Amino acid sequence: MRRQWQVWFLVIVAALVLGSTSLAGLRDDVDRLVRAAPLKGASVAVSIRDVDSDLPLVSINDRQPMTPASNMKLLTTGAALHALGGNFEFTTRLLRDGDRLIVKGDGDPAFGDPILLKEMSLNGQQGVSADAFLSLWVKPVVDAGMTSVSEVVVDDRIFDREFVHRTWPMDQLNNDYCAQVSGLNFHANVLHFFPKPRTGQPPMVSDCLPAAPWLKITNNATSRQGKGEKTTLGIIRKMGTNELTFRGNVRIPYRDPVAVTVDDMPGFFAHLLADRLQRAGVEVNGHRSSRPDDSVSQGTPIGPVITTPLATVITRCNRDSENLYAESLLKRVGHAMTGAPGSWTNGSAIVRHIIHERLGDSELAGAVVVADGSGLSQDNRITAAMMTAWLASFANDSRLGPLLIDSLAIAGESGTLKKRYSKVNLYGATVQAKTGYINRVSCLSGFVTMPDGRRRTFSVLVNGLKADCISQAKQLQDQVVAAIAEDMAASTVHLGGD
Repeated sequence: MRRQWQVWFLVIVAALVLGSTSLAGLRDDVDRLVRAAPLKGASVAVSIRDVDSDLPLVSINDRQPMTPASNMKLLTTGAALHALGGNFEFTTRLLRDGDRLIVKGDGDPAFGDPILLKEMSLNGQQGVSADAFLSLWVKPVVDAGMTSVSEVVVDDRIFDREFVHRTWPMDQLNNDYCAQVSGLNFHANVLHFFPKPRTGQPPMVSDCLPAAPWLKITNNATSRQGKGEKTTLGIIRKMGTNELTFRGNVRIPYRDPVAVTVDDMPGFFAHLLADRLQRAGVEVNGHRSSRPDDSVSQGTPIGPVITTPLATVITRCNRDSENLYAESLLKRVGHAMTGAPGSWTNGSAIVRHIIHERLGDSELAGAVVVADGSGLSQDNRITAAMMTAWLASFANDSRLGPLLIDSLAIAGESGTLKKRYSKVNLYGATVQAKTGYINRVSCLSGFVTMPDGRRRTFSVLVNGLKADCISQAKQLQDQVVAAIAEDMAASTVHLGGD
């Protein structure tokens, strides 16, 4: 018995010594990687934390507030899980109130999302068009015998009417990643065009999803086919309207869509639904979004209630880095916790409160500045130490943790990490993480998990990047992750005996 005890004692001592030596080696390795990275004066912060002990293993500039870019989505999605619960579902309804139809929005960013429509099946067919999706409501109205509708009203009052964050880049608001945020979102709040060249004429630009024939379009584009001509089409939307101008050249037909954001989706969707009802033979005398003084929307549900699980939303948000999803989650949390229309103001306050509640560390939580939910704003601030503590709080949360972790892109397999790590040795580890990039910022935060279940969280934040150093920042992030995996593989202790 005494000999057996001595053997176990020696094994434990050896494990402790090995672990201490390994961690010192990891700290030195990461420090060398940071110092050697050719980032031309950019600021770098690194935090690596052990999940089981919740202790920091590597700390380099990890208390310095940094701009996180899309790593902000880790805070937003985690806060949404904490506030709404893992079983929450967005619900969007069509109500019949006499001869009126009311669309009751819930802020669902997935409602009519063209990517998710491709994954839907309807009547035994895989993939659903925007019009087929709309028919889920149009047909029941016709089947109910409604031949005329006094008005179609979209009640989007679950959110405020600040569709665009004040700190977003004003010159990029036509781009799909700057889609407006509203209490009723549809088709990711963008239009998809499929231009085709026409010999000697401007290109055909009428092929639009969803079809909206009332749009005012100015076509200044060309269809030049000569040698050296390229396809350079761009769409400009006049601020505060849905008036579109096409510019540039179309040399070959577009197979992938050209996207442009929609202004005021609640009003646009009211017009869209009214148009589809009229095509189906239902007379519609008016359409609008709700007014502040409208009474509480009531009526009998007509057609299916459209639901989206929170897990679907956070996965699309994190894995594919969809900004609209993050902003909708931020505002939905604000509404859920205050009862007021969701806004960037109340949503940001709730996220900060949840961070403090989960971490129980006023210093870590106090360094956070929440401007928006997606990280598109340059005004957001986090620290690497806070991020790894936040992620560890979910890794140790058996109820919510798996939902957050499973929502992340997997290195070399999915989402924004699908094309990374193909040539990086991860020593059998699984890396699940969130990328982040805006002007002068590149970040990566997430989890490294070994086959035996051991897990560490990491955050590598790079700010002040010059344009020609983006690939070097990503290389540093990948090298740090590989160093973590190598260290975890080397520190494996096999216990056993005769």
